[in-house]
Amino acid sequence: MWSALALLSCLCASCSSHRPRWEATWQSPGAEFDPGEELALRAARTYYDEGRLEAALDLLRPVARDARDNLELGFWLQDLEWERAEQVGQETEPLVTAHAERAQSDPTPANLILAARLMEGDEALALLDDALTLDRDNAWAHYTRAHVLLGDRQLADRWPAARAALARALELDPSHLRARHLEAWILAQEGDVAQAAIALEHWLDQTRGDPRVAHVRRMQDEVDLALMWVRLGLAEEAEALLLTHAGQQVGRARRLAVMAVAQHEQGRIEDSLDTARRAELADPEALLPIVQQALLHGQLAGSPKRPEEQERAKKHLDLAQERWQEVVDAAAHQGDLAGLLQSVRARVHLEGAGQPKGTVDPEHDDGAEN
Repeated sequence: MWSALALLSCLCASCSSHRPRWEATWQSPGAEFDPGEELALRAARTYYDEGRLEAALDLLRPVARDARDNLELGFWLQDLEWERAEQVGQETEPLVTAHAERAQSDPTPANLILAARLMEGDEALALLDDALTLDRDNAWAHYTRAHVLLGDRQLADRWPAARAALARALELDPSHLRARHLEAWILAQEGDVAQAAIALEHWLDQTRGDPRVAHVRRMQDEVDLALMWVRLGLAEEAEALLLTHAGQQVGRARRLAVMAVAQHEQGRIEDSLDTARRAELADPEALLPIVQQALLHGQLAGSPKRPEEQERAKKHLDLAQERWQEVVDAAAHQGDLAGLLQSVRARVHLEGAGQPKGTVDPEHDDGAEN
């Protein structure tokens, strides 16, 4: 896909955990497509990418109904129906109930898995246990089990349990696209950035032009990959990848924020500052672009010696302080942990400069979790 894959593969070639290659297929167990079904999904995906959700649903519903054991179609139909309900302001509970009733009246592995996917915790796991009782080698049941376990924050051993379920899914079906995507995500979450980048890049390579992967999902994943590359010292490759998204509005603010980091890592401070400003314009509510600008202004101030340098440095220091104060003020109205941490960071900078200009609203100073 990109030359970075070869570089990363060399870095990890000696690792015992180096991932084997796999190839995408349309004949995975539980997601076998005949030519007509593949064509219908491609057309529905085109409608969806064009914003024609109703047309996509009208096309996909009869196809999925006639191919009840095709879980890729079933997952897609679920996702579109859920999105439609949210768009028109409808409750999603009827969709959950309908799948639960179908699983009860016709408890096939496919129906049980689809019902479990819309539930959480013990309810979902019980349905998946029933599916695995009927078919213990059902890769989709093991994959869905991994997802449910990861979502259960009350479960002490959710990570090892989820990894075990995912490993079983991939053992049964090495080409399971959704399981491969989850594999890359877990690797990234666990801090194995090099392996995560290899896994995600191969996934992106294998799914290029694949209608089973939404355009928005793919663009978000490419930004994730670029961020991994920056962390691995591949800033130029990361920027080149992000530049292929030029003109796209999907995830524009986050893409520009990552690009600003990539440019900074290449020593292009002015370019990085300009890109961070563009990221702020793309999402005025986001704190990260403001934090980036504050840090960059501080770096541009440097250690001046001549009078003209001192004047320029003072200008950047003043701008940095203004930006840090904006972080403090904005974070006072955000209740998430990320906002609180950025506020603390900003206050440290302000106080270090001898200008403690504000505090976080006590109402939001409780470290609320994401």
